[in-house]
Amino acid sequence: MTPAGAVTGDELLRLLARGVDDPVVQASLEQLARGMQPEVDAEDNGAFADWVTVNEIGLEYGFQDEAFVRAWDPERRGHTRLILTQLYFYGDTPRTRPFPYALPFGLDLRDDRHAVQRKLAAIAGPCKTYIRDAWTLPAFQVTTAYGADTNLLESIYCHIPHDPWLPLRDEATLAQVFPPNLFIGLFGLRWSDERLRTILAPLGYVEAMADVRSEHMADFLPTHGLALTFAPSRELAMGDPRYPRSLALAVATFHASRDMDAREWAGELPCKLVFSDAQSDLVAKVGQAPDERIDSDRSGIVAWHLAGYSLVVVYSNIENRILRVSVMAPGYWQVVHADDGD
Repeated sequence: MTPAGAVTGDELLRLLARGVDDPVVQASLEQLARGMQPEVDAEDNGAFADWVTVNEIGLEYGFQDEAFVRAWDPERRGHTRLILTQLYFYGDTPRTRPFPYALPFGLDLRDDRHAVQRKLAAIAGPCKTYIRDAWTLPAFQVTTAYGADTNLLESIYCHIPHDPWLPLRDEATLAQVFPPNLFIGLFGLRWSDERLRTILAPLGYVEAMADVRSEHMADFLPTHGLALTFAPSRELAMGDPRYPRSLALAVATFHASRDMDAREWAGELPCKLVFSDAQSDLVAKVGQAPDERIDSDRSGIVAWHLAGYSLVVVYSNIENRILRVSVMAPGYWQVVHADDGD
């Protein structure tokens, strides 16, 4: 039962997207977080978020720079207000006590996974399910996690996803000229090869060549959601043996919207994958069980070693969607992961 005068989880969710200086947000921080405030180092260009965690009541507020969340001009980052974009409601975990008030959506920490799915399905429809369950509501996304031993609800994470970068003019048309098979056909070509320079010129490859030489990567994330990785030819089965140390194309990676702050790749993905696919969609689309799977708490990676290339998918274990898809030169996976078993 909710104590008299106490807020509820549903009421807290109404604070999402409000600024930290909003009187209602400040009243909530004063009431539930002893007035603690988020702090972002204005001199740290990469710091666009901070969290206010109240372990004794299993509640966490997440604030982010509005320009970062809304995909505004990057020059504005660090100069706009912090907005509340995340709320965590925790159960009894090693670092938190259970949230003592009414949880959102009519959920209860005594609910098992089936009960949670049933309650939220009535509000948001079926979930994407894997390690966690995830739903997309009109204003925010919801992820529920469960105790490994009990299968009972352990946490609820509600967050506003980052807005996408606006597509560039004619970007979809350009990206369609670069299907995955095109990159696969270029594997092993030296970074300065005339054929490579000519074919990739519309992406801005010539301008990126200096970074290829120094960083071993052509980074087109801000423009095309694409990254090309180069490796010494001796590490690639199709590398030119005459130039074992010369860099050659090894990997093409296609990024979902705002993964690594990228503009979403607008072209085709291998095996008819789409970025909204959940983990459970992957095997059906590829048509066979993966050769490698590595799951961590927040993300996972799965790989198939197919004829002519390896297909590598990185997915979110929070939102249950694809973050990025790579096609990789044959055998290069084993080179990259040679020390994993040590």
